[in-house]
Amino acid sequence: MRNSFPSESAAPLASVSTEVAQRLQARREVIALRQVSGLGDVGMARLLSLHGDVTRALQSVARARRDEALQEADRILSDLQRIGADALPAGSDRYPARLLELPDAPPVIYAQGTLASAYPPAVAIVGTRAASAYGLRVARAIATACARAGVTIVSGLARGIDGAAHEAALAAGGRTVAVLGTGLDVHYPRSHRTLQERIARDGLLLTEQKPGDAGHGGTFPRRNRIIAALADVTVVVEAGKGSGALITADHALELNRMVACVPNAIDQVSSMGSNALLKMHAEPILAIDDVLALLRIDRSPSIHVALDGDAARCWDALQRGARDVDQIAAVAKLRPREAAAVLSALEIDGLVHFGPTGQVHPSVSVS
Repeated sequence: MRNSFPSESAAPLASVSTEVAQRLQARREVIALRQVSGLGDVGMARLLSLHGDVTRALQSVARARRDEALQEADRILSDLQRIGADALPAGSDRYPARLLELPDAPPVIYAQGTLASAYPPAVAIVGTRAASAYGLRVARAIATACARAGVTIVSGLARGIDGAAHEAALAAGGRTVAVLGTGLDVHYPRSHRTLQERIARDGLLLTEQKPGDAGHGGTFPRRNRIIAALADVTVVVEAGKGSGALITADHALELNRMVACVPNAIDQVSSMGSNALLKMHAEPILAIDDVLALLRIDRSPSIHVALDGDAARCWDALQRGARDVDQIAAVAKLRPREAAAVLSALEIDGLVHFGPTGQVHPSVSVS
């Protein structure tokens, strides 16, 4: 069942119980402390350590700065109510418990969607924005198999591997969490606006950034620690040297979580970073079921695909001779990434297989 985030936010303090009012006030104060000008995360942590709790830490701030921060907190809460989201302070019973394992756990995280989407088991599927057709196909196949086995798919909503993983999880009817480097109401990348809105509806969006925040060069690498913390296993599908996916893998290792990697062509720039992981500490993924094995989960019995809707249109395109994803998408009147997600699901069910050049072939006859 979907969480109704705005219910408490919408209630005036005078109209709610003392317990709820105290909880709302505590949330307002932690948001305000986060917004004190010039304080930053380190300064906030120092104040909390010095004063013992949020209320006393906020009271220690000069009145003008404190009042300004409280006004900003009220604006943030109003914006969250407007978009149907909420603020989850650390220590709240709705705060994702795994984030508390981070040495720099977010003091408050903003959430939109269904909190149950973040429940374990979970796998982070990450990789380059400039993904190859092979990388995208493998990301979709892993996400589809894991989602069907009841595993949450966590990623960062970026182009390439991230988007393919989220789309495949949704296509499989599974759970997915997107960790953003922007505010919940900022669509980045713009090409993923529809995907972001669907995850807000059918999955979960999480971010440290307040509504309206467009993010900056530092917010995207920082969100990677949250991706790693939410997952039991981080799978790097394809990543070049210096890729943000490698930062996610580093955070996972710091948390004593497992890191796995999909081997790729040794002469491909977009896979040099991920291939290097295999020489160090990553578990090799040589088959789709290897990810489930790392999670100690048996693949759920495959549900026979009823060839209707998008699946039927893709199958019909194959019967007409279409062989690559773009051709199949054109015949089926789907976007290429939608067709790719459907084909990945059909591959998991053993109905199609991909050739070495990426062409799609029926594996069985379906009447």
